[in-house]
Amino acid sequence: MPVAHPQPGEDAPDVTLTDDTGTTVQLSDFWRQRPTVLLFVRHFG
Repeated sequence: MPVAHPQPGEDAPDVTLTDDTGTTVQLSDFWRQRPTVLLFVRHFG
């Protein structure tokens, strides 16, 4: 079954992630307060 990817202008899914200190944060906690940019970095090494 194909996966639907977000398109430009669509809201990002409300995901829960772990920050660099180990604290669990929900994406919607950030975008309620201000515009938010979500950046994924691939690390090879």
